[in-house]
Amino acid sequence: MAIRRRRAHPEHESHERWLVSYADFITLLFAFFTVLYATSQTDLKKQEEFEKSIKKQFTAVMSFGSGTASKDPTGKSLIPPAIDGFPPMTAGPQEVQDHVERALKDALQPKGGESAIVGLHHDTVGVSIQMAASHLFQTGSAELRPESAKALDQLGHLLKESGRRLIVEGHTDNQPIHTSEFPSNWELSAARATKIVRYLIARQKIAPELLVPVAYADQKPLVPNSTDENRARNRRIEIKIVTGNEAL
Repeated sequence: MAIRRRRAHPEHESHERWLVSYADFITLLFAFFTVLYATSQTDLKKQEEFEKSIKKQFTAVMSFGSGTASKDPTGKSLIPPAIDGFPPMTAGPQEVQDHVERALKDALQPKGGESAIVGLHHDTVGVSIQMAASHLFQTGSAELRPESAKALDQLGHLLKESGRRLIVEGHTDNQPIHTSEFPSNWELSAARATKIVRYLIARQKIAPELLVPVAYADQKPLVPNSTDENRARNRRIEIKIVTGNEAL
């Protein structure tokens, strides 16, 4: 009697073997991004300590443009002056004003006597620095006083550092002027604004394309021209550091 052999059934081919490789790949990918995440985390405590240190050194700088840094008791520089650079172009008016106010701290709060820089404010266009015309020019003249150089050089260094467009505005009071050189306050305010522009180009080497002189005569008073004191406030030069896109 013949014995029938059972036919061997072929082994089933696995179609899910790829899952092993896929799982390995996902595991490696997870590990990779975990490492990236871990290395990107900032030590908040160290960052806070660093920021406090920087702020402390900034407040220790007593004068602007002196070229000196804060020093420890041994006389060594703790932080270079350049670290307190002008805010980036993306900075808003308030941030720029805060920087200017720190830089001009002594000029805005003089010890004994008045200051050429009498005001600071900002709007949507930028930050305006107000300078008293009486400290810059002789009465009814566009010629700079010799003593105006100190204030203009101090301010000019800051303006150059900003790298921004600068609008130089000439303002007068409402007292009429009629001379051969200045038929009206329009010509006087224009000449004074232009004089400041030329000074900044010549002394501070500010690029001419960044400077715009504007004449307002008596059309933008800060206060009513009702007293001598008020008229003195209205006679001014305003230098606006442009931070917005609404200028001119």
